[in-house]
Amino acid sequence: MLSVGVRTYRGGMKVILVPGFWLGAWSWDEIVPTLEAAGHDVTVLTLPGTEADAERHDIGLADHVAAIVREVDAAVDPVALVGSNFAGTLVQLAANERPASIALAVYVDALPKPVSAQPGTEPAGVEIAFSWDELTADEQRDLTPEQRTDIERRAIPFPAQVVRDGWDLADGRRHAVRSLIVATGFSAADLEQWRTDYPQVGAELDAHTDLTVVELPTSHWPHLTRPDELAEILLEAI
Repeated sequence: MLSVGVRTYRGGMKVILVPGFWLGAWSWDEIVPTLEAAGHDVTVLTLPGTEADAERHDIGLADHVAAIVREVDAAVDPVALVGSNFAGTLVQLAANERPASIALAVYVDALPKPVSAQPGTEPAGVEIAFSWDELTADEQRDLTPEQRTDIERRAIPFPAQVVRDGWDLADGRRHAVRSLIVATGFSAADLEQWRTDYPQVGAELDAHTDLTVVELPTSHWPHLTRPDELAEILLEAI
């Protein structure tokens, strides 16, 4: 049976935080106290296959989406669902599965976009190991030497099959979910250029009925480099 780690903090509205590649629930530690102090009930997920000693060969995209959907279903009222980098894709898919149960979908250095199967393509193998080469210079900005060392020490390989799998998004239920893009490693101008360069991305963005973009220029992980500002953005959106 697949496991999902959960840390829950008492409060008001349910906020679910989901880390993306390599970083665990610990990466949200600087955000949680601010959300909790505002009266929210915060849950931080550790998805299947992202534990240090996990078997990753049989973990796919459906396993990650199911873990998030279970947490959404457990809430009494609609939740705020927040995903960092690749977890933005998971937020998008969960929003399509449970649009009435998600009051706010947040994409942190991520954006809603087409998700298609990539059989036989990169990344190859069972897992994706951490590497600074996977990040642009902009995505690494503001990280202190201490934070870089901590990331290198605590980073967990990510199940590669999760990235290779596709998802049927034809029905578009997610488009009615209020959504927020927090642009950190890219800018709003970059996003506009991508609309032109990648028509499918532009079509996905344009299909959303309530989509806001907020710029927070910093690293790929603003919950590490600018946690106070990110927390305030989340609180205002919530």
